[in-house]
Amino acid sequence: MSVSISDHIIQHAGEPELIAILAERLAPSELSSLLLEVFHRQTQQITPPALLAAYRNNRFVQPAAIDPLAYREFELLWLKTARKQGFEPLELSPLAPLGSCSVVGTVHQNKILSATRGTEVVADATNMLALESCIRRRADGFPAEPLHYCAAHRHVRAQALSQPGFTAHFGVFCLTSAGRDTGHFQFERENITRHIRLYLHLLQEKMQQQDLKITLKSLDPDSGANLLFEGVLEQLQTQFPGIEISVSHLPKSGQQYYRGLQFGLLWQHDGRTFPIVDGGFTTWTQQLSGNRKERFLSSGIGLELLWKVLNGRV
Repeated sequence: MSVSISDHIIQHAGEPELIAILAERLAPSELSSLLLEVFHRQTQQITPPALLAAYRNNRFVQPAAIDPLAYREFELLWLKTARKQGFEPLELSPLAPLGSCSVVGTVHQNKILSATRGTEVVADATNMLALESCIRRRADGFPAEPLHYCAAHRHVRAQALSQPGFTAHFGVFCLTSAGRDTGHFQFERENITRHIRLYLHLLQEKMQQQDLKITLKSLDPDSGANLLFEGVLEQLQTQFPGIEISVSHLPKSGQQYYRGLQFGLLWQHDGRTFPIVDGGFTTWTQQLSGNRKERFLSSGIGLELLWKVLNGRV
């Protein structure tokens, strides 16, 4: 790419027509080189006072409003407990391959903090755990024995929300289970129970929080019964007889992220209700591996939000 062409592109990089041309015609390595040159030129114009002002005003770079030592101990409790229950902890990179959320999921790339060199800042650790699960399961020939992972990770989300306690970056605890279809929804029933049991154990027994409710949303097909939902509901009613299960239905077209069903935990605390856990089944590992027999369950809890509420920070 000549200097004159590069200068022209940098000068007009905000024009939609030029952006479309760049996306279609430049190889990833060429685009990365161009962006690196843009950032280099921008930083040459930044003064130290401007840098300080950027730090003061940019919501993505502000420190978290937590006690880091107390919060790390809180994270360790969750990681150690999960490992005892068969989830292998992973320390993930702060970066993911570009498109980790938008390629196999339904998240728009504008909600992700994209970077150079073919990367983006991690916005959802479960996508990373899906990639790792797929690589390891493919290397082992897609065995019947599932892989169970957990991670405590700091996410960055580009969209601004006005919800209490929301910040651009925040701590999350995630669980994933990757395996294969063994018939009769056995994988789905066993592993959703495994995930919910861990959350209930930590919240009820370790933190003495009893006012919890399981939510189960059926993502109904266009015709016929949702057999996955029916099988999972029966399983949860048997395994957790003392916990209220709130059931709702939504057309399949109304929820593109999860497949078949979505589950969660509602937490009542000091007169407020927090949807603290969210999870469900996706086709991510099927898409990544090309193996339609693969099954994947992911879930997560807003660990930093939980810590803040328990410690009177929200």
